[in-house]
Amino acid sequence: MQEALPFGNGRLGAMFSGGIDEEHLLINDITFWMNSKRGMDSVAQSGVKLEGYKHFDKVREAYEQSHYGTGEDSMEAMSTKYLSSTQPLGNYAPFTDVFISTGHDSTSVSNYMRSLDAHSGIGRVEYNIGNGHFTREYFCSHPNDVIAVRYTAKHAKLNLKISTSTLHENHRVTSEGHYVILTGEAAMVQDNISFQQLIYVDAGNGTLIQNKDGSLQVEGATDVKIYLTAYSDYLPIYPTFKGRDFMADTQDRMKEAVVLGYENLKQIHVKDVSALMDRCQLELDFKPSGLTTDQLIKKGASIELENLYFNYSRYLQISSSRTAPVPSNLQGLWNGHLKPAWNADYHNDINVAMNYWMVETANLPSSFSPYVEWMKILAESGKHVAKEAYGVQNGWSVGLNGNVFGFTAPNEHGRRMQQSGAWLCQNLFEHYAFNQDKTYLEDIYPILKGAAEFYVDFLAPWKDGSLVVYPTWSPENTYLSEQFSKLNKQTYGAAWDQQLVLNLFTDCIEAATVLDKDAAFRKKLQQIILKLSPQKIGQYGQVQEWPEDWDSPTDQHRHISHLIALHPGRDFSPLTTPELTDAALVTMKHRGDISTGWSTAWKTNFWARLHNGDKSHQFYQFLTSKRAYANLFDFHPPFQIDGNFGGVAGVCEMLLQSHLRSVDNTAKTIDAAAFVAYQQDPKTPNYFSPVVPNEALADASYILHLLPALPSAWSKGSIKGLRARGGFEVDVAWEHGKLKKAEIHATTDGAFRIYSEGKLSEVITLKKGETKHWTS
Repeated sequence: MQEALPFGNGRLGAMFSGGIDEEHLLINDITFWMNSKRGMDSVAQSGVKLEGYKHFDKVREAYEQSHYGTGEDSMEAMSTKYLSSTQPLGNYAPFTDVFISTGHDSTSVSNYMRSLDAHSGIGRVEYNIGNGHFTREYFCSHPNDVIAVRYTAKHAKLNLKISTSTLHENHRVTSEGHYVILTGEAAMVQDNISFQQLIYVDAGNGTLIQNKDGSLQVEGATDVKIYLTAYSDYLPIYPTFKGRDFMADTQDRMKEAVVLGYENLKQIHVKDVSALMDRCQLELDFKPSGLTTDQLIKKGASIELENLYFNYSRYLQISSSRTAPVPSNLQGLWNGHLKPAWNADYHNDINVAMNYWMVETANLPSSFSPYVEWMKILAESGKHVAKEAYGVQNGWSVGLNGNVFGFTAPNEHGRRMQQSGAWLCQNLFEHYAFNQDKTYLEDIYPILKGAAEFYVDFLAPWKDGSLVVYPTWSPENTYLSEQFSKLNKQTYGAAWDQQLVLNLFTDCIEAATVLDKDAAFRKKLQQIILKLSPQKIGQYGQVQEWPEDWDSPTDQHRHISHLIALHPGRDFSPLTTPELTDAALVTMKHRGDISTGWSTAWKTNFWARLHNGDKSHQFYQFLTSKRAYANLFDFHPPFQIDGNFGGVAGVCEMLLQSHLRSVDNTAKTIDAAAFVAYQQDPKTPNYFSPVVPNEALADASYILHLLPALPSAWSKGSIKGLRARGGFEVDVAWEHGKLKKAEIHATTDGAFRIYSEGKLSEVITLKKGETKHWTS
């Protein structure tokens, strides 16, 4: 997992190690899980603890009476006792392993090279033995849903053994004609998952032999082509999650691949991948070193490595998320373990959302569809959690941990985060902000509305009369730990919750306005916004993480969720909220520079939004040189892919930001023109109250901020195909640390303003297909 090279089509994936005597292909299917349940009734399938709502007042009472710690009547204990599901979440499962033995002696090999071309999605191995030259190619086709491998030999012959196995005990392997057939089951607590894998071997001018152990033998060949495809019986249908005719699908895809042949499959695949890779191209100014990737990492931070990391991470996005019905997980698509770290599941307190930040800005919007389809399942399942756990009759709710079977309940591990719907919905609306597709907005509006409806009923008045979310936590962090232990995490009205509820309500109001519906509901949300608890600046000048001033300046926790309004939110900005920005700077300094992979990536984005390019670059340097394995997978022992994706998002934020809106197009300065989501309380200056969005916000132009956080180390460079909200693609070039030129291409009819070098342009209107040329 730390050395092999990955390829995939968003559903089916593999890693190749490039072994000389034996190639090991690790095969995965993004929908393939184990150790959970499916096929229960619709309520039970959600995982919810039945009739928790009957005790919900007891749970809240513990909060109201400040029962900290872990005692029997504590917030922690009461939440666990009455709200936590005991249903097994399960884990992402390995699929199969394929072994291709060559009989080659590694000590006799010269000129060995293993490579992966991220632009074409082709893996390659080549080496010499004596006068013989051996090559291999690997790819995974999205258009044809098949893995293809080719072995060739010049001035030599190939003698190969192709075999397969799986870590799942219940399986059978046979060989028939050109095929190696593996059928099996992955163990579930309820309703095992059936699957099949087919391998087809074209021995060319060689001889093909069936072995008794189910493997195939190739002898005396010079050109061997191997095709693989596989499916399980999983379908994204709640609550059965079953029904695919996996054997028929496997056979049909294989027949198509064999008829097309290797060269046609490869041509179609390369055209598909390269078109996506070409949509966004970063070109920093460096002289190629000629070093292999592992040597480049060992050498330390370099612009060459930073450029490579950006392109490679976009390739990982293409490979792990396309049109499958579930999104990329903590490990993207790749897993070889029956018990992967953190279940390789879906963590809803940043990780799954971070996986999709860069699809918008780095121009891979087609990769977003799995997230949308998964969210539809969560919204359906989460209705039962809202009712059974909290007694909320409208809307839906989802806890911290998720799987592919619609698990939405708070579980024992994630009991402290009962509600993450607002966080997940942020990505949904952002996708509309970038594409301006009203058909898409109509499709996802019920999910947005359902999330908002839940909070309308779930919010409750606190002692000061303001509306807060509780029970809750501030993801994974603790407070007053010396007095009440490190498990003292439960709280009320955490800053991140309050920020995201405002964000969700604002998005829901805009969506309903654009779609011209739910006028009464819009008004209700506007009224509730006025009552939401304010954001607060604490005793050290920091953004308060909790409703009370419990922050410690020595707290260097990896989560900084209480700055979510800075990023990926849009409501804290140096250009519009200077006091909150100063407080965010204090928080960032308190949290320090030591981070895990995904946290390093988030800090890259935070500092970019604070317009500190050199500090943002410092974290990106650390991510690429100190938090990367030899295969550039993010180092979050053992591996989490969110660091790769979050890092690319951070680079995009350094070069272009478009989250601010111009609500006053006559204003000449950005602070006067932009919508501001928080206003200072004149009676309590360290309190900042939410602002009710006017429905005119739905028509407000986005402000395109060019080079908002350009690092001094990147004095020259260019990027093509960045995406901006409002439906625009932006090309930017710079020299000597200054903007040279920019081109804004309209993908739909729209208007925008440009902010560059401290100046705000007039409103610029473009028709679809038109381009605006801009120079400093």
